[in-house]
Amino acid sequence: MLSAWDTLRRWLRSLPRHRHLPLILLGVVAALSIGARVFHLDIPSEDHPGQGFVFDEKYYVNAARVIAGAPMNTTDTYAAASPGGTDPNGEHPQLGKVLIAASIKVFGDNPIGWRMTAVIFGTAALLLLYWVVRCLGGSRWLALGATAIAAADNLWLVHGRIAVLDIYCVPFMLAGLGFYLKRRPVVAGVLIGVGMCVKEFALYAVFAILLLEALRGLRFLLQRTDAETLDLKRLIRPAAMTATAVVSFVVLLAVLDVAVPPYHDGHTVTAHQSSLCDSLPVVGNACNHIAFMNSYAANLRSANGPQGIASYPWQFWGNVEPIDYYTVRSTVTVGKTVTAVNTVLAFRGEIQPVVLVTAWLGILLALYRAARRRDDMDLFVIAWIIATWLPAELASFFGQRTTYIYYMVVTMPALYVACARLLSSRRIPHWLLGLWVGVLLAGFAVLYPFRTLTGT
Repeated sequence: MLSAWDTLRRWLRSLPRHRHLPLILLGVVAALSIGARVFHLDIPSEDHPGQGFVFDEKYYVNAARVIAGAPMNTTDTYAAASPGGTDPNGEHPQLGKVLIAASIKVFGDNPIGWRMTAVIFGTAALLLLYWVVRCLGGSRWLALGATAIAAADNLWLVHGRIAVLDIYCVPFMLAGLGFYLKRRPVVAGVLIGVGMCVKEFALYAVFAILLLEALRGLRFLLQRTDAETLDLKRLIRPAAMTATAVVSFVVLLAVLDVAVPPYHDGHTVTAHQSSLCDSLPVVGNACNHIAFMNSYAANLRSANGPQGIASYPWQFWGNVEPIDYYTVRSTVTVGKTVTAVNTVLAFRGEIQPVVLVTAWLGILLALYRAARRRDDMDLFVIAWIIATWLPAELASFFGQRTTYIYYMVVTMPALYVACARLLSSRRIPHWLLGLWVGVLLAGFAVLYPFRTLTGT
C-alpha cells in the first residue's frame, strides 16, 4: 500500500503531463503580474507639486493631455507648446500618446488614467511572448518559463506600469513575429507598421525577421542534399512583410498627422523638412515628419561619451548605468540627529541581475546550439538580439548617439527565451533550479518599486 508521501510524489511527477496545466499556470503568472503592476498604480500622483510623474512621464502624459484637451497648469510641460488636439511631442509618432489620451478620457486625468495603458500593453507583451515561443516550436512549459521570467524582471515590470512609450511597441513587434511565423506576412507587416507609429524602434522587428530568414536560409544551404535547391519563393514572405510594414507605417502616420498634427517647440514639424517630401502626394506630411524625427534623433549626441544617466549600449549587458526613475526616502530623526534613512519608493531602470547573468550563459548556449542543431528557437535569440540591440551600438559607435539602458526593453524577449532554454536543460539539477527560482524571487522583491504596503 502506498504511503501518503509516495502518492504525493507520484502526483507531482505526473503534473508535467497534464495538457492544460501550463495554460492554467500562465493565467496565474499573468494575474500575479497584473497585480504587481496595478498595486498602488495611483502612486506617485500630483498631490505634491512636481512629484506626480515617474521619469519621462512628464513629457508623454502632458503631450497626451494636450491631445485630449485636458485642462493644464501653466507650469506643466507642453502647456503652451501647441493648440489643443495636437501633439507637442513631435519627435515621436503620435499613436502611443493618443492611447494615453484615450485612457485619460476613459479613466480620468489622474495617475490611473495615465498608466492603465502601460499595464495593458505590458501584460499583452507577456502573453504574446508565450505565443511566440510556441510559434517557434517551443513546448508549453518552455513558453511558460520564458513568460514567468519576463514577469519577474524589473525592467519590464517598471515599464509595464509607467506611461512611457517603450513597452507600448513591444506587443506589436511580438505579434508581428508570431503572425509571420504563422505564414501571415501581410498581417505581420501591418502590426509592425502600427507599432512603428508608437515608436520607430518597432522597425527592429522587421530586421529581426529578415535576419531570422537569412539564418534559416543558411541552415538550408548547410543541410541540403545535392538534389535540393533553394526555392526563391522563400523570399516572397519577408519581402511582403517588409513592404507592408513600411506602407502601413507611412499611411497610418499620414492619417495621424492630419488627425493629431505634430509640433515641436511650438512649430509644426510636417512642413518643409524636405523638398522631396513636399512633392509627394498624400504622404508628404508623413515623409516630413519622418525626416524631422530622424534629424532630431541624430542630434541626440554625446560627443565626449555618455553623461549622467546615459551609457554605451555594450554597458547595458552589465547594468553599468541603471537609471533612478523616481525615489522617495523617509528620514527618521531623534532630536536633531538622523538615525535612519529608509527608501519608500524606488522606480529603477535596471535589468534584474540574475536574469542578466543567466542570459549571458543562455546566449552562449544558443550560439552553440545554432551552430550544431540550428533550430528556430536559437536562431530567434541570435536574430532578435542583433536586430534590436546592435543598431543602438552602431549609432553610438559611429554617430556618438546618446543611449540609455531602457533601450533594452525591446531586446529583453530574447534574453527571457535564452534563460528559459538554459534552465530547461535536463543537466540542470532540480535543487539548482529551485535555488535559481529563489534568487529570482528575492531579486524581484529587492527591486520592486514599493518598499512598504502603504506606498508612503
